[in-house]
Amino acid sequence: EKSIAVLPFENFGETKDNEYFADGIQDDILTNLAKIADLKVISRTSVMKYRRATEDLREIGRKLRVTYVLEGSVRRAAGRIRLNAQLIDIDTRTDVHIWAEQYERDLADIFAIQNELAQKIVARLKANLSPSEQAAIVEKPTADLEAYDLYLRGKALMNNLFNSSDPHADLIKARDFFKAATSQDSNFALAYCQIGRASLDLYWWWGYAADDLAQA
Repeated sequence: EKSIAVLPFENFGETKDNEYFADGIQDDILTNLAKIADLKVISRTSVMKYRRATEDLREIGRKLRVTYVLEGSVRRAAGRIRLNAQLIDIDTRTDVHIWAEQYERDLADIFAIQNELAQKIVARLKANLSPSEQAAIVEKPTADLEAYDLYLRGKALMNNLFNSSDPHADLIKARDFFKAATSQDSNFALAYCQIGRASLDLYWWWGYAADDLAQA
């Protein structure tokens, strides 16, 4: 079966504050794979519960009902990124590492790294990849790294609202990050989408403010 779970990537950055970046990379890789109709990709909501899990990969794979698991780590420092990734076949008697890759490049190459990882996984799982799916994987969300960083900060807040002690404040903060991202790159479509999503959430959950609806 062409099924895979992309587990949360470990943050090997200098501070815990970089965890949002590791989560963002994992989320982007998962999203790229989910664009491929021939693959069964487990949702982010389902895999995030296994952050720092003590269970072995076979047990995690059994619970998620997948054949393959991708795990990895990210370290970002001084304009460089080091990303380690391991693809593991858990449908064997002993967990088998199909391949392990290490990328150490300029941060500007982050989208190329994500694309290469997706291509390797597609090839290993022998998934069919249409021309439109290929184009979707290769397409960069933005050429501005600062805009991308702001976007990932906003996404991290959005993804953790249900664990937040003040979800209203975090939702406003997330929208501000997305707005800042579009100020950096006025063509950043994904950031505009998230502004709309955050604004709708604010409208429905907190007070039906006309200003929130106008920004949706």
